[in-house]
Amino acid sequence: MIARLRGQQLNAPAYDFLLSEEDSGEAVAVACEATSYDPATAELRALAAVRIRGNRILASRHLAVAFRPDEPPEPALDRFLRLIGNRPLVGYYLDFTVGLIDRAVQPMIGIPLPNERVEVSGLYYESRVKVPGKNALNLRLDAILGALDLPGRAGDDAYSNALASAMVYLRLKTDE
Repeated sequence: MIARLRGQQLNAPAYDFLLSEEDSGEAVAVACEATSYDPATAELRALAAVRIRGNRILASRHLAVAFRPDEPPEPALDRFLRLIGNRPLVGYYLDFTVGLIDRAVQPMIGIPLPNERVEVSGLYYESRVKVPGKNALNLRLDAILGALDLPGRAGDDAYSNALASAMVYLRLKTDE
């Protein structure tokens, strides 16, 4: 984490908690909706986060926000940062999600998100592939949910995707 941030400074002391040692044992599943799938040009349209504690998804401790062009994003991003804190981020297609969040958050706090990241498709792949080499697996989120005998997503919005990622994470984490 610190190596990633070398040469960068947090310019907002109110967010010092992002750099503290994580000791809650919690994680946060995150997902977003964007204007496109091109990480270079996509803009955030919605963001969701759901906390995970032990083997429980804390659905009552979630955040789902929509970004509108006529409203400043900072209040919603502040709520998001306070919810995720310094906890590991869990998600599907997490590099895309965190990349978009970083583009929005970095001007606000001076650094990209320093949180550890857990990609659920990677966890699934590692749990299924026992022999190195070419192994074909369907890594679509819906296929992973089905293969793990988990309920399908209720929709295709950021909150449903975050919740699905949290379920996959817990199932694979308890299978260890």
